[in-house]
Amino acid sequence: MITLRSCPVCNCREIMEYHQIGLAPHVEHELMPGVTVSAAIISRYSQCRECHVIFQNPRMSERELNTFYSKGYYRRTINLTDEEKDADEMYRATVDAKIIKQHLGDVSSHLDIGCSRGYLLEQVGAASRVGVESDVDHVTASGIKVYSDIDDVSKKRFDLVTAIHVLEHVADPLTFLKRMVAVTNANGHLIIEVPTWKSPGGPLRLPHLFHFEPDVLRLMCREVGLNVEHTEFTPHLMLICRA
Repeated sequence: MITLRSCPVCNCREIMEYHQIGLAPHVEHELMPGVTVSAAIISRYSQCRECHVIFQNPRMSERELNTFYSKGYYRRTINLTDEEKDADEMYRATVDAKIIKQHLGDVSSHLDIGCSRGYLLEQVGAASRVGVESDVDHVTASGIKVYSDIDDVSKKRFDLVTAIHVLEHVADPLTFLKRMVAVTNANGHLIIEVPTWKSPGGPLRLPHLFHFEPDVLRLMCREVGLNVEHTEFTPHLMLICRA
């Protein structure tokens, strides 16, 4: 774990303790061989006085985060069965795909970063479907080319780039947005969805390094050159942007 002394978005050193903490669902924790307890994980947050972003502090280091996601530890903190997780992901993909089609119509190429099982790529139904997922074996949808990191994606650009419940998990969200823009076609669309206070489970929990209020996220998108065309609440926060 590391403690941040400045804002991870704007580098401002004027940060203050945020008044709310995050409480994850109970998880099984092995204290020693044969001794397991049910425990809740408490996360604490800070807020930047300059850009007003809310961020987890202390948090896992980059190395710890890579292990947390690539080895499947993240899914162990979710208090759902595999069947319940799949049903939840399929429902979210169906809702999001309907919104995407209403605003964009058909798209020819789609890159989904943090694609999980690949359900959103299936539902949107682009001719070219590419997913990024740190645990590539977790992807089960067919007809998808999968990479473990966005840097491994070919230099091809896409008409649609999506990151659904991803931005709150990355250590440097502004750089991540810039990387998304870099693989989006000129005049293409970029869609981001993050939790809100009305999201199931809430926005503050161990895997969530950030909470983005709508005005803060819109400003971040504009800073990387995106035009925010539409804001949707699903009840999660979705921004539809044009590159």
